[in-house]
Amino acid sequence: MGDPAGVGPEIIVKSFSQYPLSSSSQAVIIGDAKILEKAARLWAPDLTVKSVSSFPEFPAEKNQLRVIDLKNVPLEIKPGIASGEGGSASVEYIKKAVQMALSEEVDIIVTAPISKESIHKAGHHYPGHTELLGELTGASKTILMLAGKELRVALVTTHASIMDVPALITQDAVYDTLVCVNDWLVRHVSASPRIAVVGLNPHCGDGGVFGKEESETIVPAIQKAQKEGIQAEGPFSADALFSRGVKHDAVIAMYHDQGMIPVKMESQGHAINITLGLPILRISVDHGTAFDIAWKGVADPTSMTHVLESAAQFSRNTCAEKG
Repeated sequence: MGDPAGVGPEIIVKSFSQYPLSSSSQAVIIGDAKILEKAARLWAPDLTVKSVSSFPEFPAEKNQLRVIDLKNVPLEIKPGIASGEGGSASVEYIKKAVQMALSEEVDIIVTAPISKESIHKAGHHYPGHTELLGELTGASKTILMLAGKELRVALVTTHASIMDVPALITQDAVYDTLVCVNDWLVRHVSASPRIAVVGLNPHCGDGGVFGKEESETIVPAIQKAQKEGIQAEGPFSADALFSRGVKHDAVIAMYHDQGMIPVKMESQGHAINITLGLPILRISVDHGTAFDIAWKGVADPTSMTHVLESAAQFSRNTCAEKG
């Protein structure tokens, strides 16, 4: 459900009310039933909320939202305000979802937005979903990839201060990202994917004038990957690559805004956030809690709707692979 004070409850009830999943897919919400009932009364009055104790065996009835109710949110929690209560509830939802995914009760996790400030207030000092999921699943490396209409961009660094980014751009970090992205593309997109890598500095350092990360770390990582048969190319100047249109199956960017901005512009609300490197499947919306508009009835459910459709497709693919 995400942070109860954010737009998560609203976009969930709107999505299931306006664009319900097909009969071939089943879903259950891990959250707080009282909060979702309140959201449904406001924005999806045709939707009924039913509490369940585990993943349902049978398809939902028409206009029914099934919830594993953790009963962990005070009904009077203030909308649009970061709080320890909201942060603690958010983390509990994620932990329950991961447990269900690891035990194969579910094929895929879809996450609504959480607030970093809220989870920090609750004493959980994670930069975001990606790092928390990595710890809960024991993943050695997790990578955030945003996929738009045609563009996929994965990040070498995720939620890091811009001043810390250069030190985090190591040969191993770039190489490991290339390997992980290539593995995911081979499984889901193409047997022989092409990957573009952008530089860190303007004009890829311009021969070392603006920085040496390209020559000292990024190029050696690309060459190492190429020797192992990965079709990696670059480094390219980010502004030039994104402005002329990407012909590759994915792009690897060095830091958050360098990669997220072009995907969000290209997708116009249709992007999905995919966590690579986990032993489970997890995707998410491409936006945050939007505290400024939370519980005001104006949140757009488009991204959540698209993510749910993608989750259903990933789930069918997973089932097919299992035979």
